[in-house]
Amino acid sequence: TGVRRKIIKQFAPPPDDCEELASARPVVKAFYLGAMDAGHKVDRLVKARKGLGLAESDFGVRISGLAPQEQHSGLANAYRKLGRTIQTVGDFQAAQGTAEATTVGDPLAYHSDDACIVKETLTNRHILMRELGKAEELSRKCVQNADRLKVSGSVRREKVDEAIGAMDEARSNELHLRAKTQRVTNNLVQEQRRWFGRTTNDVRGALREYVLREIEAERRTLATLESIRPDIRAIDSSGGLSRLGRESHPAARRASLAQSQGPKGDAWSGVPRRPDVSRSVSGIMPPVGEDDEDENSAVR
Repeated sequence: TGVRRKIIKQFAPPPDDCEELASARPVVKAFYLGAMDAGHKVDRLVKARKGLGLAESDFGVRISGLAPQEQHSGLANAYRKLGRTIQTVGDFQAAQGTAEATTVGDPLAYHSDDACIVKETLTNRHILMRELGKAEELSRKCVQNADRLKVSGSVRREKVDEAIGAMDEARSNELHLRAKTQRVTNNLVQEQRRWFGRTTNDVRGALREYVLREIEAERRTLATLESIRPDIRAIDSSGGLSRLGRESHPAARRASLAQSQGPKGDAWSGVPRRPDVSRSVSGIMPPVGEDDEDENSAVR
């Protein structure tokens, strides 16, 4: 029953001759608990990111609402475009949350359930080994009982037949459980190796896809925010800095308005973009020219 199984699982595992399976169960249990905890944290992250997307969309609507009340034409245009951009970034946050749930949340939930099944399968083997130990002990008692009858002075025929029958039954049960345990052990050794290799590849693939999606989302967000820099700079002749009490930078120190994200990679690094990362970025971000201005100034 379930209660009996829970009680048996509280005991120390029986002596195991197969070191590979003996060391596998603690690893599988740790992976099961870790994957389950990580999956719950990813779920909370997705909920928080979607809430952030809704808040940013509402914030963008409120900023756009400031445009009709503003008398300054440049600032009104900046309010309007900034509000639309923040709304777009909020939509990106919601999409990024969905991508996180798909690329890493669902695989963690699946592998957590799968590891739980593997752990319980290894526990079934421990229970079978305990039954084999009890059968061996019962077989030894039957043999000892038969030996006592041999040295006894007066032996009744009924007791002899009963002792022989019990000994044969105990030996038959012991041989059956021993063969069953050996078959289960041989099968689990092969299955355990395949499961470890398959799970390792799946988790690595899921983490790789998650990282690529995160990089792509952050680059898309950065390119979207950079698209409104000309409108902010065009608020007035001082480059949009007069409202902050600052003067316009000299032309030699002025930051480049070129986009930092493009199909050829990050403008400030000069490192070409990997093909697997830029599969969809090129369709979203505007290209960067070959003769852009000072690349390091794009960071500023």
